[in-house]
This record gives sequence, structure tokens and C-alpha cells, in this order.
Amino acid sequence: MRSIQKLLVANRGEIARRIFRTAHEMKIQCVAVFEDEDADALYVLEADTAFKLPQGFLDQDFILDLCAREKIDAIHPGYGFLSENAEFVRRVEEAGVVFIGPSSAAMERMGAKTSARACAKAAGVPLLPGAEIEDGSSLSAMERESLIERIGLPVVLKAAAGGGGKAQAIIDYRADTNLAFDKVLREAERLYKNQALVVERYLVKARHVEVQVLGNSKKENFALFDRDCSAQRNNQKIIEEAPALGLPDNVRQELHSSAVRLANHVGYSNAGTMEYLYDSERQEFYFLEMNTRLQVEHTVTEMVTGLDLVREQILIAEGHETNYANVTCSGHAIEARICAEKSDGTYQPSTGEILQYVEPKGVRVDSGVRAGSHISGKYDNMIAKVVVHAANRADAIVKLEKALQAFFVNGIHTNIPLTLQLLHDEKFRKMLHYTRYLQKEFIPPQNSPEEAAQLAAIIRYQLELHENTERFGDLANFSNTGL
Repeated sequence: MRSIQKLLVANRGEIARRIFRTAHEMKIQCVAVFEDEDADALYVLEADTAFKLPQGFLDQDFILDLCAREKIDAIHPGYGFLSENAEFVRRVEEAGVVFIGPSSAAMERMGAKTSARACAKAAGVPLLPGAEIEDGSSLSAMERESLIERIGLPVVLKAAAGGGGKAQAIIDYRADTNLAFDKVLREAERLYKNQALVVERYLVKARHVEVQVLGNSKKENFALFDRDCSAQRNNQKIIEEAPALGLPDNVRQELHSSAVRLANHVGYSNAGTMEYLYDSERQEFYFLEMNTRLQVEHTVTEMVTGLDLVREQILIAEGHETNYANVTCSGHAIEARICAEKSDGTYQPSTGEILQYVEPKGVRVDSGVRAGSHISGKYDNMIAKVVVHAANRADAIVKLEKALQAFFVNGIHTNIPLTLQLLHDEKFRKMLHYTRYLQKEFIPPQNSPEEAAQLAAIIRYQLELHENTERFGDLANFSNTGL
């Protein structure tokens, strides 16, 4: 057993702050790394020590040298950046530093979609018809078309490396084949330096369900129930819930069993998520991929189980004996991702300075920003997560709605108006939405001329107040009202 005294979080923003919170409760020193944009970010200020990254968050050499120089015991990767890079994990292991996550061997087997499909086949986990392509750039135009005809339209084309909805395209028509391949290959090369692809049959009205697995230090894996993540835009989730309602008992049981079976098959340890597509009409599920890391939506599992998953990750990494067979699921939890983007259905990113930032009270908010924070567009545009828990889903929706109505962000656009409208949507409330519902059926909010004028006035007022505060300090807030 190895005690962790000093922990480096190789990430930023809300996830760095969330990991620091648990680590500090465990009396562990926290080390932050940052780029120029984040020099005065909240997570940097909350760390015990912080170091500037000369080449960014993907600079493995600097991070490993820093661990040696500062006698850092462990690295938590958060999500994104190096969190699913098996080569980095192997280097961490060789350096004698504890990696809070799976082993490099398990990550290598499950981190790439091609090898994950092979492991799923071997473990007897259901898969959609599809194919794994080691080098997508080697396919001719004729081979591309022949491949999708064999699988059957529509198909989804995905980079084998990475996750989070990046480097993906859905092909509905044969004429779109080459354009989609070129787009995904280009993005896969840019993001992952890897042009391996997975091509699968696409279920038009499928739900996205997933199982949180947690493997202890003995590599005994447990299913910590399920989540529904069907509310998505651009292949990325915006609302996540636990548990996933509407699953027949036998389907839920087999879903959990398949997740544990696959995790045990690859010798998995620590936190991971098995993702599936669920066909409600046929009551069938199919394995999509495994995320070999903590998920953005781990919060809803924490709310219904009462577990601190980051704490459990650290205990497992230290070698403690843990067992999760008796964990129960209570109530219903929903998380809304607050993103810096327009709510009009274009989902265009919004950049600039946050002039006003007021979080709702009485609910969980994991955030990485404050008033004065600048959103540059360089990183993922999620700025916060609002998480609620209630006795049932209907009560949780009402609680989330009230929280979002009390969440004020001025200076940039956010998706709060869109999320509020989705919470009122009849199909969403009846669990009839699916992964492409927002693109296919949902009508996003549109501001009336009067509402747009009011919004412009508020933003102008905040800008003037901000400029006056910089010039005159506290005098800018002086008011003689009532005198």
C-alpha cells in the first residue's frame, strides 16, 4: 500500500477544482499546472502549488520532470488532455508515480474503439454491425462506399482514438460518404495523430445509456448503476441523469452484468464507464465504447449512491481494499452542463469576459469560472455543471429548472435558455427523446425583438459598470437611490 501525500492534477477548470476539493479533505497536497490563459484561474489559486506549462497540457516530458523535481506521488488526469493516453500512463508507471486510473495495459485495450470492440466480442457483449479500420486513409472511394453498403445506412463513422463526440460523423446518404470520411480523418489526425476508424450501424432513435464501473485494487469490478445521456447536441451530452429510467429489470440486470464482465475481462481497475446504445422498441442494447477515466457526469452517480468517486479512485490507487457490492441507488439525479454557446440551435461558441456570474444556492455546482474570467475558445466550452437530486425524476426536473432560473451569467452567451426549454419539452419529460432529438425535432428558443433589446440593455449596463469599476473602483457602485 502506498500513501499519496502530493497529487498533481493534469487538467484545469471545474474538474481540477473538484479533484482538489476531495484531495484536500484527504489531507493531500495539490499541485496545479496551467497555461498563460489560466494564470489567475480559480483552480490555480486553490492549489497548494502551481506551475506554468511551457508547452501546454499535452507536454508529457514537462509533467513527468515536474513530478520528479517536486517529489509528486500521484497524477490524476481528470478528463480530456492526457486522460486516455496509454503511452503517458506507461511513462507515469515507469517513473514510479501513481496514476489515478486504470493501468496502461487496460487503457490500451479499451481506450481505442477498435480494440475495445474486439474485447467486447470476446466477452460476449452485444455489438452493432460494423467494422474496425486500422488506417482509414488507405480506403479508396469505392472501398468506402462498399463498406457502408455492407453495414447498411445510416452509419456512424468515428475516430478509434479519443472520445467525447469528437471526430465523428453520421452518414445518412451514400452521396455523403466521402465528405464524411474526409472530415473525420482530418479531425482524427489533428486531435489524435491517429487515423484508425470504427464504422457502425446507426440507430436513428436510440437512447444513450451507460454503466459506471469501479474496479478495486484486486481488479474486482462493480456496476454502480446506470445513467441516461440521450440529451445531446453535436454528439456531445448536455443533460445526464441517474438512474436511466424506462429499462426493464432484465435489461438493466444484463446491462450491468455485461459491463462488469467486460471490465473483468480486460483486468480493469479504478473508475470507468461502459457506454451503450439502447433500442427502446426492441429492448436491446449494444456496446459503443469504454471511457477509461472519470466522466463529466460522474456527479449524478455520486448523488444517487452517496459515494465520492474521486475519493474511491484515490483509495484504490493507494491499494486499499474496497468493496462496492452493497452500494444502493436512492432517488434521481440530473446534471445540466452550462456551456459558453448560443442557445438558438446553432451551438456556436461564445467567447469574451464573464461580467456577471451568480451561481444558484442549495444545489451542487461544479464550476471553473467567476466574474472576470475570460472564455477564449481554446478549451472545451463547458464552464460549469449544475447537479440536483430529488426523490424522483419529476421533482428533480423542477429543482433543476429553479436552479437554472437563478443562475446568472452575463458577458457571454450560455445554453441556459435552451436547457430550460428542454426541461419543459413534453418528449423529454416522458423520456421519449433520443440522441439526435435536438437536431431532428426539438425547436430551440428564439428571442423576440423585445427580449433581445432587454438582453442587449443588460449586457450594455454590465459592460459600463465593469468599465467604471476599473476606472473608479468602489465608487462605481455608489447609488443615491432613496436619499
